[in-house]
Amino acid sequence: MIDWLEIRRFAIADHVEVEFGDRFTTVTGETGSGKSLIVNAINVLTGRRSDSSHIRHEEESAELQAGFILNDSDPALDWLRSQGVDHGKDCIVRRVLRRGRPSRGFVNGCSVTVSQLKDLGNMLVDVHGQNEHHSLLRKSVHLTLLDDAAGNADLVVELANAYNEIQQTSNEISRLFDTRHTNQERHDLLRFQISELEELNPEAGEWTELEKRHRRVSNQKELISGAAGIYEHLYGNEETGIYSDLQKSLLLLEPLCEHAPELNSVWQMMNEAQINIEESAKQLIPVFESIPLDAEEMEKLEKRLSRYHDMARKFRTPPEKLNVHLAQLKKELGQISDPQAEVNRLQDRLEKMTTQYRKLCIDISANRKKTALRLEREITGIMQELGMQGGKFHISLMPVPDGAITRYGAESVEFMVTTNPGLPLGPLGKIASGGELSRISLAIQVVLASRHQAPTLIFDEVDVGISGKVASVVGQKLRELGERTQIICITHLSQVAASGNHQLSVSKTSAGKVDTSIRHLSPEQRIVEIAKMTSGKRVTEQTLAHAREMLRLA
Repeated sequence: MIDWLEIRRFAIADHVEVEFGDRFTTVTGETGSGKSLIVNAINVLTGRRSDSSHIRHEEESAELQAGFILNDSDPALDWLRSQGVDHGKDCIVRRVLRRGRPSRGFVNGCSVTVSQLKDLGNMLVDVHGQNEHHSLLRKSVHLTLLDDAAGNADLVVELANAYNEIQQTSNEISRLFDTRHTNQERHDLLRFQISELEELNPEAGEWTELEKRHRRVSNQKELISGAAGIYEHLYGNEETGIYSDLQKSLLLLEPLCEHAPELNSVWQMMNEAQINIEESAKQLIPVFESIPLDAEEMEKLEKRLSRYHDMARKFRTPPEKLNVHLAQLKKELGQISDPQAEVNRLQDRLEKMTTQYRKLCIDISANRKKTALRLEREITGIMQELGMQGGKFHISLMPVPDGAITRYGAESVEFMVTTNPGLPLGPLGKIASGGELSRISLAIQVVLASRHQAPTLIFDEVDVGISGKVASVVGQKLRELGERTQIICITHLSQVAASGNHQLSVSKTSAGKVDTSIRHLSPEQRIVEIAKMTSGKRVTEQTLAHAREMLRLA
C-alpha cells in the first residue's frame, strides 16, 4: 500500500506531506480546493505524462516522492529485485520535474527511466477517473476491460503477434503471385548480367594484385636502373663502395679500442651498419636482375585492368567488389528461378501461424465467455443496489463473420444494458441516460477493481451524478472493497465520506500565494466536515447530529 506522499512545488501546492492509512480513505474539500492534487501527483509520480504546467508558478522544478509498503506476494517486489533496486519490503519512488528539461525518476535512490516508473506504477496503483464512464461508450474499451478481467493480457499480445505474422506472410505470397511477369523480366536480365561477369571471372583479391603489378612493371626500367646504381654505390665497388669504406674504417678503429675502451660502442655501431648495408645490397639484386615484362604480357595486363574498369562502371560497383556482386546476382537468380518453392515455404509458414492463431482464439474466447457471465451477474447485482431495480447488464460476444482473422480474436465485444424491467437490452451508450451511465460505470469499476492486481485503488470523484440512498450504497461498496485492498477516494458526497475508515481534508489558502494543504481529520473533525458537506457552511446541532448518525451507521 501507499504509506506516505510528499509534494513540493507541484501545481498549486508549495509543500504538502500526507500519510495514508490502510483500508478505505476518503479525501474531501470544497470545490476548487485541489482534491485531485493527490491523484495528479501519484499519476505523474508513477510514470504518466508530465509537462511544465505541473510545476508551480514561478518555480523551476517540482518534486514528488512516495513510500510504498510491499508484501511478499506483490509483483512489484519481484520487479524491484529483477531491476536490482530492491530495499527490503519498502519502496520509495521519486520524480523530479524540471522546466525546459526532461524529468528524472528514482526508485530506492537509483536512477530509472520514465518507462520503468510506469511499469512499476502499474503494479502499485490503479487510478479510476471521474470521466471513465465516457470511455464506456467505445466498444474497443469494452473488449479491453473484459480481457483484463479475464486475465487475457499475455494471450492477447501473442494473438496480435500471430495476426501480424499472418498478414505479413499473406502479403508476401500475394506479392510473389503479382510479380510473376516482372520476375521473368528480372530473371532474363540477371542471366545476361551474370554471363557478362562470368566472362570476366573476377576473383577475390585479383584486382588489388593487378594494380600492384601494373604499377611495378610501368616503372620497371627506372626500378632496374636505380636498384643497380644503389647496389654499386653500397657494395659493388671495392675501392669506393660504402661497404669497403666501412671495412677500412673498422680495421683502423680496432687497435684504437685497446687504448680507449669507450670506442668499443662506436666500433659496434659501425660493424652493425656494415652488416645492414650488406643485407640491403643483397635484397636489391632480385630487383635489377629481374627480366622486364615483354610487350605482349604488358598488353594482356592492361586489357585485364581495362575490362575490370568497364564492368565496374557498368554495374556501379568498385572493381575490387565485382566478385561479391556476381555472387549476389547468382543468389537473387536462384531465389526467383523457382518462385513456387518460396511460395510453398511461405504457405507452410502461413498454415503454421494460422493454427497457432486459432488455438489462441479458442483459449481467449473461453476465458472471455466465462468471465462475461461472472461480470454480468455481479454488475447486474450492484445496479439493483444503485437504484436501478430490474436493470440488467449483459456482455454480448458476437462471432466475427465467416471465421475471419482479426487482430482481436474470434469475436467482438459490446456492453449491453436495460435500465428498466421488461425493456429489451440495447447498447450501453444508446440506452443509459447520463445519470444511469454514471451509476453503471461505477458498478463496472467496483467489480473490476475488486479483481485488480494493484494493491492500491484510487477513485477520483467517480460518484458524480448520484446522491441519496445510492450514494450510501456506493460508500458501502467502497468500504467493503477496502477490506481487501487499500482504497483512496476523492469524493464530494457526505455519504461516501462517512463510509471511510479514514478521512483527509484538502483546503486552499490565498494569502499571498495560492497554496494547498491536506490534513487528517480526527473523529470530531470528521463530524464537522461531514456536516458541512451535508448543509454547506452553516453547521447546526441538527446537521452535526445527522453527521454523527451517518458515521455511526457507516
